Amino acid sequence: MISAITGKLVRVQEDRVTIQVGGLSYDVLVSPSTARALAARREQEVRLETIFYIQGAPGGVGNTVPVLVGFLTEVDKEFFEHFITVGGIGPRAALKALAIPTPRIARAIENADIVTLSSLPGIGKQKAAKIVAELKGKVTRFALGVEVEGEVEARAEVPVAAEPVDEVAAEALEVLLQLGYRRQEAEEMIRQAMAKRADIRSAEAIIQEIYRSTQRAVERGG
Repeated sequence: MISAITGKLVRVQEDRVTIQVGGLSYDVLVSPSTARALAARREQEVRLETIFYIQGAPGGVGNTVPVLVGFLTEVDKEFFEHFITVGGIGPRAALKALAIPTPRIARAIENADIVTLSSLPGIGKQKAAKIVAELKGKVTRFALGVEVEGEVEARAEVPVAAEPVDEVAAEALEVLLQLGYRRQEAEEMIRQAMAKRADIRSAEAIIQEIYRSTQRAVERGG
């Protein structure tokens, strides 16, 4: 399994990039959002998290094609893995649909925003409704992600969480750091969430409370 690739970015196309590693060049399928973020990094060394799969039905010569799909971060990769669990959305269709940053799509799912989802390439109202039905409540942590499209460096290197005082809070902190939040900001968000909800017993509950608080602030115009 190829879980990541590091090399010189030699070409960027709408749906794929070419990365040179030693004497070999690899075509890696990417989303439109990822392609835009990588456009300014031609001839630089880049690292992409990857998923490797075989396209086509086995059983005959020429039937199958090995495919490598690339992502800027592990978080984007995990969201993609959730996205393709929706019936009728395969890897290529999913990549085409990811034309805007992952956090924005995740927020649309959590808010049941059919208008935004149906505007994604290849996703009409019927598929948008199916995505909401199958993923709502499962992608909350992705909805909290920091949108920094075009600033690949800022998301590529995420600080490791320090030794925690509370195991549940530490797990939530690690999630927020992976999503691109600064440590001080993340710690304050967790503190406020736990102060509001004394019954919180899991990192997932903390993340959901932070998301609800963020949405309330947006609705108030804050």
